[in-house]
Amino acid sequence: MTPSFVRPKLNRGETVFTAKSCYADPEAVELMASSGFDALWICLEHKRLDPALVYSLIQACRLGGADALIRVKPSNHTDILWLLEAGARGLMIPRVRHPDEVAAVIAAMKFFPLGRRGGDAIHADAAFGRAPMADYIATANRETFLVVQIEEPEVVPHLDAIAAMPGVDVLFVGPGDLTLGFGQTGPIDNPEVMKIAAAVGETCRRHGKRAGIPCAADQVPRYRALGFDFFNVISDFRCVAQGMKAALATARG
Repeated sequence: MTPSFVRPKLNRGETVFTAKSCYADPEAVELMASSGFDALWICLEHKRLDPALVYSLIQACRLGGADALIRVKPSNHTDILWLLEAGARGLMIPRVRHPDEVAAVIAAMKFFPLGRRGGDAIHADAAFGRAPMADYIATANRETFLVVQIEEPEVVPHLDAIAAMPGVDVLFVGPGDLTLGFGQTGPIDNPEVMKIAAAVGETCRRHGKRAGIPCAADQVPRYRALGFDFFNVISDFRCVAQGMKAALATARG
């Protein structure tokens, strides 16, 4: 089993930097993974991708030297087994409203004694059957990590309960969806959302977990001051869009 790139940093309390892959292209994903990020965030919530392509994207992460962090569909949190067996190291669950949802995911992604994951040790994460079962189970439990998105107003009263769960590693604030959840369409750093972000940072500090958020690279110090140390700072889509705009502006003088 290929060791996680993120897990050691989580254990040591070091900052984790991720990038989001919007284009479902293995070569582009390998390029991004080889750029020095700890993980690439691949979204299956807003995209419907063929499983064979998803497998290739996970492979591309591994080849490039970064973890595959897969955001699964909110309607079927437990459809995650094959992603782990393909080699995904991290899972991100969106639209969480209650701790019971998180408990179900932990049970599905962790082997006994941490959960109830079923075993089929002939896949990539088990060295295609070459790893002794006991070693595989221990390694899989140790190397995988869970990111819980805090993006629904209903989940805010449950922050402590979720952060206290063994198997939860990161509470990841979704400012955009939180803003929409409050019936707003204005700035995503409005006072109400920033108050929740500060609460997430404090909650994670108390429970020894990591606080995460997507933000522009120059906003990292702002959120680091609130206790955040797990950041998504760029996407391939933004790189292309901003690069095209900048190149054209320069060319036009």
